[in-house]
Amino acid sequence: MRRVLRTALVTGLLWLGMGAAVAAALAPLPSPPSVNRPLAELGRHLFFDTRLSGDMGRSCASCHMPTQGWADGRPLSRAYPGSDYFRNAPGLMNVALRQRLMWDGRLDGTDLPTAVRDMVTEAHFMNADGRLVQERIVQVREYRQLWDQVWGVGSAIYGPQLFVAVGEFLKTLNSHGAPIDAYLRGEVRALTADARAGLALFSGKAGCSRCHDGALFSDGKFHRTGVPENPAVWNEPLRLMTALRHFATNGMPNYMNARSDPGAYAISKVEADRGRFLTPSLRELGHTAPYMHNGVFATLAEVIEFYDRGGGADGGLRPLALSVAEKRQLIGFLEALSGKPPAIAIPIPFEYQVHDLHAPVVPQIAVSPAPTLAAADAAAPVALPLAQLPPVPVPADNPQTPEKVELGRLLFFDPRLSGDGSTPCFSCHFPQRGWGEGGAKSRGYPGTWHWRNASTVINAAHFGKLNWDGAANSLEHQAAGAAEGTVAGNGDPAMMEMRLRLVPDYVERFRRVFGLQWPRMTQAYQALAAFQRSIVSDSRQVPLDRHLAGDEQALSAEARRGYQLFAGKAGCQRCHNGALVSDQRFHATGVPEPRGEGMTPLLRITHRWQNYQRGVPESSFRHSDADLGLYYVTKRVEDIGKFRTPSLRELRYTAPYMHNGAFASLREVVDFYDRGGGVAANKPAWLRPLGLSEAEKRDLVVFLDAMSMDQPLLVAVPALPNYSMPKGATKP
Repeated sequence: MRRVLRTALVTGLLWLGMGAAVAAALAPLPSPPSVNRPLAELGRHLFFDTRLSGDMGRSCASCHMPTQGWADGRPLSRAYPGSDYFRNAPGLMNVALRQRLMWDGRLDGTDLPTAVRDMVTEAHFMNADGRLVQERIVQVREYRQLWDQVWGVGSAIYGPQLFVAVGEFLKTLNSHGAPIDAYLRGEVRALTADARAGLALFSGKAGCSRCHDGALFSDGKFHRTGVPENPAVWNEPLRLMTALRHFATNGMPNYMNARSDPGAYAISKVEADRGRFLTPSLRELGHTAPYMHNGVFATLAEVIEFYDRGGGADGGLRPLALSVAEKRQLIGFLEALSGKPPAIAIPIPFEYQVHDLHAPVVPQIAVSPAPTLAAADAAAPVALPLAQLPPVPVPADNPQTPEKVELGRLLFFDPRLSGDGSTPCFSCHFPQRGWGEGGAKSRGYPGTWHWRNASTVINAAHFGKLNWDGAANSLEHQAAGAAEGTVAGNGDPAMMEMRLRLVPDYVERFRRVFGLQWPRMTQAYQALAAFQRSIVSDSRQVPLDRHLAGDEQALSAEARRGYQLFAGKAGCQRCHNGALVSDQRFHATGVPEPRGEGMTPLLRITHRWQNYQRGVPESSFRHSDADLGLYYVTKRVEDIGKFRTPSLRELRYTAPYMHNGAFASLREVVDFYDRGGGVAANKPAWLRPLGLSEAEKRDLVVFLDAMSMDQPLLVAVPALPNYSMPKGATKP
């Protein structure tokens, strides 16, 4: 009896004697912030929508799950495909009350829309292009309706507003019903006796309230406590590369040597911040295990044991000497900091529908009238003779070597040179499909569908301008655009670079070929270009080239007649001439869209994204699905609808044909030009019906086929080198 009275007396004294200090240090959770409900409802749908990620494979909820306290329940978060995260995913409960976000505090908690944008666009989170996301949302009718409720009927959908909506939804993620709040408002019995004793320990002997105070039980500052490293970060390549990329992109010195998480130092570069992390809120601990910035403690008991020992070796804390009972009481108090998570219904995803955003009457780009027949005839291109391919031109700043070509071959087939590790160059340029893709329009990056046919790599080394609109001026330039382009490889340069650096074979090859300590993407693109310069037609295997070299038997009688038509009546040689069988100029021939394809949502999304990226006014492209061709590069109306003349070499292996894959066979191409081409405002008047007979069409097709090698140009798909952890690294 005496012991019970003493215990009660001690507990009462702790409450009475420390009540003022507790009241000053701790506070109940304030009322939730005011919320625009229609805007938050829009944000709720977006939060769970996978269209906010690059490959449409994950949503915000992938790492912030309602069932896991709006975290993901893992020690270390999964991150975007092709990478793994190196830190624990913080829970989002009460996020609208925080001043700083992320374990290193790099995001401003008072600007939630910007923080959302960072998560959506960051390479190791959602890796999405904001404008592409916008175009996806435009093609969802229900989003249009929600948008009208928030911003008014007919208002435009813009990317920043998407992030504002998600930020507004985050304001609704507020806990309620936590026993500690009732206790701090005067309801003493809201806490159990053990929890009240735990509160006294929290504010007294254990010293927790030094850092965990206020309504959020966090001082919002940075502290070093010596939390042990999670070995998975430093032993698993996908996590290490993500960590190193994060350090590199934030400008941390000597980041390649990092083998411990420097915390706030990576952001501030102040030595005193090394190993310091933002004090987490202790609210909702019951829902957000595991704990610490790297998830090394699975339970609250483990956390208390850690601090009872005095934290880690370099944390500067002292042992607490807590008894078993005191540890139990402290856990009881910490459990009282959790309330009831908000009941948020997970929405059913909306479906795409092809529809337009604005009113039907919008200004269009003015198109120059077609030139008169006399002017067109005067400007008709001069037909150069056909010729054998000369040696491949090699730029002085990227000389060709066998070792560089072999490195480029490996990189060409390596999916690590893409956003999610699934889309290498090879995925759109199959050797067995004429180094193209074989479809009318390229599949592009997961979650997109490219708006054009994938050009063949064969003989690309001879072109001065690459891509159908000539946007790339070198193979090096084109390689970068393909690997990093949002609807192509969607690769983040820093992430791809880190992947290469964690492959010892690549490190050694880059050292031998380029003299670099570590692989760099600039040199990776040079190696890819060197490999592509090796993908050229072998004249010894091309009937036309053997004919041009003097072999009179190289072409059949049909092919010889077709050659005469090609250079004469059919007029093909006006544009298809020289060694490349291309004048490398741009022409509008009115190629139609492939039959039966239509404008699918994914095609429209990527096509309109392309228009925006190239600076076409939205008022012009919003109601037009036309590919403007060379106009994207020059912005001259007389170039609308013009595309680069493709080489006719290797046609046997590169179907379907034209910039959009409209024609599946050479006969369809011949029939198209026999009709005088299609309808185009900038179509040259010299492109007129040909009046070819059936026999002439057959002969012409035979000749076109004679420009291809006897056998397809193939290369062996290499065995790719594996990841391995760098050796001998030290703390930076």
